[in-house]
Amino acid sequence: MDTLDAWSGSPTLCSGPFAEPSLEVGTPYGWNPGLTSEGLLGEIDIAATPAAVRLARSYVRAVAGECFGAAAPVLDDLELLTSEAVTNSVVHARPRRHGTVTLSALHADGGVRVEVIDGGPRPKPLAAHGAALPDPAGGAEDGDPAVNGRGLLLIHTLAADHGRHHNIDGSTTFWFKVAVDEVGETP
Repeated sequence: MDTLDAWSGSPTLCSGPFAEPSLEVGTPYGWNPGLTSEGLLGEIDIAATPAAVRLARSYVRAVAGECFGAAAPVLDDLELLTSEAVTNSVVHARPRRHGTVTLSALHADGGVRVEVIDGGPRPKPLAAHGAALPDPAGGAEDGDPAVNGRGLLLIHTLAADHGRHHNIDGSTTFWFKVAVDEVGETP
């Protein structure tokens, strides 16, 4: 899909909770058909800009709602956590190819797993004497704690599981999973 700051379509994969990847949508990094119980619900490349966070929220909500049948409270949690994960990527990481981050939604054992793949950590600027300068984007340690630094706390609190790994190509995958039962209600 093209890099966009707005998405007005509907998810392209809706043939069921275990839809196969398509050439139009692509596959998430590390997807292993037959080796995992996860099934791709949808994937999109979005601009690594603050404006794209809205797109990410609405995309995951639509994919999980239409393809997986998740209940409204689950969709609310998915939307909030997606916003936090994509915002962290846009603010603190490098973009991937063509200035994008990749957003994937998967059906995972008992839930929906969302992955955000970016270009890896942004190098810290160095002062003349070699010490790292403060992050110009501001983080929990640099910004006002009343408005910054709560995204990972929200993810840790609301997600059934979450993690991060560095990929061989230098990119980073951050993921979280929100638990739902098979009929789309919170367990």
